[in-house]
Amino acid sequence: MRVQLAYGDQGLPVDLPDHTDVIEPLPSQPLANVPAHLRAAIAAPIGAPPLADRVGPNDHVTIVFSDNTRPVPNREIAPALLEALAAAGVPDHQITLLVGGGLHEPLSAAQIDTLLGADIARRYRTLAHDARDPDQQIFLQRYPGERRGGIYLNAAFMQATVRIVTGFVEPHLFAGYSGGGKGVFPGVASAHNIMRNHGVANLANDSATYCVTEGNPIFEDVRRIALNASVDFLCNVTLDAHKRVTGVFCGDLIAAHDAAIAHIDRQAVRPIERPYDIVVGSNGGHPADLNLYQSVKGIVAAGLGVRDGGEIVIAAECREGVGSEDYAAFLASAESPQALMEEMLQPDFHRIDSWQVQMQVAVQQRARLSLYSTLDDAAVRAAHLQPVADISATVARLAAAHQRHTEDRTRILALPHGFQAIPRVVPA
Repeated sequence: MRVQLAYGDQGLPVDLPDHTDVIEPLPSQPLANVPAHLRAAIAAPIGAPPLADRVGPNDHVTIVFSDNTRPVPNREIAPALLEALAAAGVPDHQITLLVGGGLHEPLSAAQIDTLLGADIARRYRTLAHDARDPDQQIFLQRYPGERRGGIYLNAAFMQATVRIVTGFVEPHLFAGYSGGGKGVFPGVASAHNIMRNHGVANLANDSATYCVTEGNPIFEDVRRIALNASVDFLCNVTLDAHKRVTGVFCGDLIAAHDAAIAHIDRQAVRPIERPYDIVVGSNGGHPADLNLYQSVKGIVAAGLGVRDGGEIVIAAECREGVGSEDYAAFLASAESPQALMEEMLQPDFHRIDSWQVQMQVAVQQRARLSLYSTLDDAAVRAAHLQPVADISATVARLAAAHQRHTEDRTRILALPHGFQAIPRVVPA
């Protein structure tokens, strides 16, 4: 059968055995007029008064936006929010547009122009958060029960009298779901706070996975910190597999985020009876598969559907390479995935971007990973993955090899849209 994998901008057709099971997110009707839905949600929010009732001419407002690694429709969200602020009498010079990318490389002015639209980016004060720059951050609070250290967030965010957070909600590989408080933490948090939240012990928790919130230490930490930072208004959207807006959820941080989670949960979580021998997946295409670092999300999603000792084949374009220097250097620093895991389990281990390595290696402890991408073979092998030149031929070879060792037909699962559909074992 022919399956179209989400890959880069154009997609990637592959031929898989006819008995392959294909899991996609359940369809959700895209909104016909997104600006109108945004204006309506801002005027009649969930669990909160309308934004226009919350702000006035004396307020200083900061709006947080996701960076260019996320397919958030910022060019539609920004005008709708700015229109409401203008109607409430907030002067342009008292509005800051803050791009919160956590530990990602801060966007340049030109990139912010592209993200928000040059007309908006040049009309208002714009900033790109830098988690590594302590001069950008101010103290929020101590960690519970601790007398030293503390949580630091972007000063432009904390010094505003009204704080607005935008973003979109989708399954997240260890935080359960994106959106909500993630715009604050890690979005505009300091590097050492992010590293603590993304620490080895937190990620090793069984509840730190896709589509789980209760008992998830990362999700709970994110939400607690965002609440303590006093977010005044949330504006989140949900998207379908083609990145079309399917819902707008504005209002109270918790109420609006929970409503969006319920919506995306119905789209994304797909039951399977038992794990598969081979899983073929993607990372959802551009911009999610810009680099290998981001594409670990698709690897982890595939890992939820594969049996112990199985095979995973991932298609991720990686047009911008492996990812951050920290991530690439750590991957290349050890001879094997097991050696990487042993290092991460050492007392007091701390290393930027180790969390993505940990999530990848945890999957590799159960299954073998192969990657189809634009990366050269040496870069793929340095990341401890097997390079693949032809997914169709690779799956045929793996299926034939498996068939030689068992009387059962090889069970194959395809996840064309990557982590947009999360397999969850629910025995019949």
